[in-house]
Amino acid sequence: MRTDFAGTRDAREERAVGALLGLAAGDAAGLPAQFHRRARSAWTRSAGWRLSAALDEQRVSRPLLPFTLSIGDDIPLSPTDDAETAAVAALVLLEEPRHDSAALFAGWRTRMSDDVWTGMAERSAIINSARGLTPPATGNDNPVHYSDSAVPAAVSIGLYYAGDPANAAEVACRYAEITHAEDGVWAAQAMAVAIASLVGGAHLSDALRAAAGAIPEGSWTARNLAKAAHVRELARSAFDAVPGLVEQLSPAVYSHGGVAAETLPAAFVLAELADGDLATALGSAALVARQSDSMPAMVGALCGAASGAAAVPDTWRRHVDKIAGVLIPDLKGLSLTALAGRLLDAPDIVR
Repeated sequence: MRTDFAGTRDAREERAVGALLGLAAGDAAGLPAQFHRRARSAWTRSAGWRLSAALDEQRVSRPLLPFTLSIGDDIPLSPTDDAETAAVAALVLLEEPRHDSAALFAGWRTRMSDDVWTGMAERSAIINSARGLTPPATGNDNPVHYSDSAVPAAVSIGLYYAGDPANAAEVACRYAEITHAEDGVWAAQAMAVAIASLVGGAHLSDALRAAAGAIPEGSWTARNLAKAAHVRELARSAFDAVPGLVEQLSPAVYSHGGVAAETLPAAFVLAELADGDLATALGSAALVARQSDSMPAMVGALCGAASGAAAVPDTWRRHVDKIAGVLIPDLKGLSLTALAGRLLDAPDIVR
């Protein structure tokens, strides 16, 4: 049962809407979103890779970006993979009569049709499920089970279980195990705890402390939380912390920057040093270039939940409230503001 709510229903909704809009703003602004928005343009993709190879042969250092020539850009700023992941989780929570592993998996599978574009962990889980595997094998038998792509779903889970971080963590674990294992699951649990606590009325520092408690001692993420804490202690501001975060938590080891054990600790540091100020935290998060596909969305969710929807200006809201469905077409037109309200008003169910 969701308990320990602090403040009025309006105050909780303000934080819930802030969480999803903050996530969407961080998701929309990064360079990777440029690529996500053009995923369905075969010409843009093929031209980009082909011309990039030609430039490499000529030793041209500046990379090509997605482009449309005279076609124009009908979606210059819109949320992409992180917001769509959060929306899928929200719909699964709202539509399934139970939140046990089997029900969550069934709901997730109905949304993962042949027409969706996904991250590597999700694609592996889709393949695994087609072969007859079920969670946790779908997430554990997965080459990138440690990625952070289950974390946005945990934001929606935290909203559904606002004020009930323990159950938020439990359901986040079940949902994340569809696509991830170990640090990929633990990071999702931590985010669910943070969001459930914040929307329930907790202060940001208390929510982050509770979230860190969801991470097993000695794990990769726990070790990096310790490194992040050291960076935070030495920094005077979120901007001041960026070089330390790049040095300690953004190595060029993997071919992608979405490593949960690296992005989650960095997001926690920037959100806390910015004291929940969305603009300050997102401005600094955008400077950690390798993590720009996911970490700014985490920061946005945390700061949006801490500061409320008022932190997201109308100039941003009109771009990021509606999902464009660039990767999951069935979501096109869905309002994140409305979705936040539905998650808060959902009845308690059997878990």
